[in-house]
Amino acid sequence: GLPAMRIRIKSSQDFATGVLFLFIGIGAFYIGASYNMGIPQRPGTGVLPRILACCLIGSGVLMWIKAFTVEGEGIGRFAWRPLVMVTIAVVAFSLLIDRVGLVVTMLVALPIAALGTPETRWGEFALFLVLMMAIGLGVFIYGLGMPLKVLPWN
Repeated sequence: GLPAMRIRIKSSQDFATGVLFLFIGIGAFYIGASYNMGIPQRPGTGVLPRILACCLIGSGVLMWIKAFTVEGEGIGRFAWRPLVMVTIAVVAFSLLIDRVGLVVTMLVALPIAALGTPETRWGEFALFLVLMMAIGLGVFIYGLGMPLKVLPWN
C-alpha cells in the first residue's frame, strides 16, 4: 500500500493563533454581511468590517501555514491581561463611537488597550495616540467620508 502521510504541527502556538484568527474573521464576515457596502465613491458601513474580516482570515491561514512549516513554541501560560484589556477597549470603542465621536473614543479606547502590557512606554504611546487619531480622522472622516461624529458636539 501507500505509505502513511503524517502531518506534524511544528508550532502549536501558531496553530492556535491561526484557529482564533480564522474563527473571529469568519464570524466578523458573517456579522458584517448584512451591512451596506455602498459604492466605491461612497463606501457604506460594511466596507471596513469586511476588509478587517478578510485580513483576519488571511492572517489565520498564514499562521496555519507557519504552524506546519516553521519550528515554533508550544502553548505556554495564557496571557489574560492583554485579552481582558483589549476586549474592554473594543467594548468601550463600540459603546462610545456614536455618542462622543471618534476623537474622544480613541482617547479612551487606545490607552485601555495599552494597559494590556506592562511594557507600554507612555511617552511613546502619547505620540502614537496622536498619530493614530490623525490617521483615523484622515482616512475615515476626510478620505472615506464616513458618517461618524468627530467630537461630542458634532
